[in-house]
Amino acid sequence: MRVGDFLKTVTYIVSQENGRFVMSHFKRLVTLAVISTCIALPAAAKSKKDKFCEELAYASQQMADLRIDGSSEEEARLMVAAQYEDDQVTHLQMMPYLSAFVYGLNKEQLSEDVEAAFSEQCKGYKG
Repeated sequence: MRVGDFLKTVTYIVSQENGRFVMSHFKRLVTLAVISTCIALPAAAKSKKDKFCEELAYASQQMADLRIDGSSEEEARLMVAAQYEDDQVTHLQMMPYLSAFVYGLNKEQLSEDVEAAFSEQCKGYKG
């Protein structure tokens, strides 16, 4: 249905006896749609950030496991970065920060859930 046809239909319905009743429901529907869109857009943006943080948190756990197995920081960074495609530039740019995070942990922190710790810090970042 084209927009013009839709408007003709609404105009016809409004011109009928019960038009006032239908139009009030139509206004409510439009208002609800606008409010839903305003709420959904920030939620979608947040979920994109959350997804990014979860992907990097998973990579941080991989890097922590490599560190525990004795890999150097550079080796771990290269192995984890190799799993990303060239178009995932943001992920690749984060590798030095991710390795600095993981290799900056002491042995006690390294034995804990590195993935959860990184995810929490990433999601809490307001930048």
